[in-house]
Amino acid sequence: MKVQKFRGQTSVEALAKVKEALGEDAVILSTRRVREGGKWLYEMTAAVDFEPPEPETPFHGKEGFSLVLREIKGLKGLIEGLKCCLKPRSPLGELLLSQGVPAEVLKIFGQNGDLNKEAFLKKLSSSVAKRVETRPFSRVQVFIGQAGVGKTTSLVKLAARFSCNGQRVGLLSLDTVRVGAREQISRYAELLDLPLAFARPEEFKEALKGLKNWDYVLVDTPAISASFPEHALARLLKASPEVSLHLVLRATEAASAVKKLWERLEGLGVRSLVITHLEALGSSGPLFWIFMAGLPPVSFFSTGDRVPEDFERATPKRLLSLLLRNLEMEETYVA
Repeated sequence: MKVQKFRGQTSVEALAKVKEALGEDAVILSTRRVREGGKWLYEMTAAVDFEPPEPETPFHGKEGFSLVLREIKGLKGLIEGLKCCLKPRSPLGELLLSQGVPAEVLKIFGQNGDLNKEAFLKKLSSSVAKRVETRPFSRVQVFIGQAGVGKTTSLVKLAARFSCNGQRVGLLSLDTVRVGAREQISRYAELLDLPLAFARPEEFKEALKGLKNWDYVLVDTPAISASFPEHALARLLKASPEVSLHLVLRATEAASAVKKLWERLEGLGVRSLVITHLEALGSSGPLFWIFMAGLPPVSFFSTGDRVPEDFERATPKRLLSLLLRNLEMEETYVA
């Protein structure tokens, strides 16, 4: 790992030096103000896992303009994060930060984390309702996400809930390439006595024509990757106005990873989030990334392996309970 220090008269100047020397993958380790030659400067300590590559030849035209916009957006995000680092926080803000609550979320609940317990709980209680999906279910629900987040098991749990309520539900898998994918969902479908069909992503529109008699169609997809990118998801949405996308995310996911993924997907019109692996969450602090700007509301929680008992519809009361679970808020420090 390469670690360097950079100084500038402003935080923006220091940050620009970081990006120029270490590239986009640099991580800011610390920020402080130092005195040099009778002047106060901003000093940033940054690191990168490998030597940055040589700068690429600039793009021109529309592609170059899009690249510039992405650069500006990334720079704005870093600056916003630095604002939280450069200004003092309250003891409660520091405590919440230490438990994994993202700095940019702390800023929502109080100016750069400068808040007290009463104000924090009041703001939290009034905010959770906005983070819960309340719209009716669409007939065709497509579960998307990265590898290992629990797309298939979440889909099956929801299918079991629908079936127990007397609704006719069928499964459609577009994940025809991953090793073991067909066997996994086939086993679930057989155990729950649910109809199951397979199709390639490019056959999705035609496959839906044969599934029009089902009350609900729940669709499993390949993991988001180079072989199944964002434009492939966009094509699924265009297949029918009845289609909605539901992004499956682990509760334990790092806020930075969620933000990076969402920057790729935010233009798709994702309907809701499905949060999995809640049983693996110790402190609920990391889960506060659900308040990051732009993210869709939460529709379901997965809290264990049981089908369908460990899969529940999100409600404001339940979400508030999960966010406060094991969250320490005693502002007591030993000098």
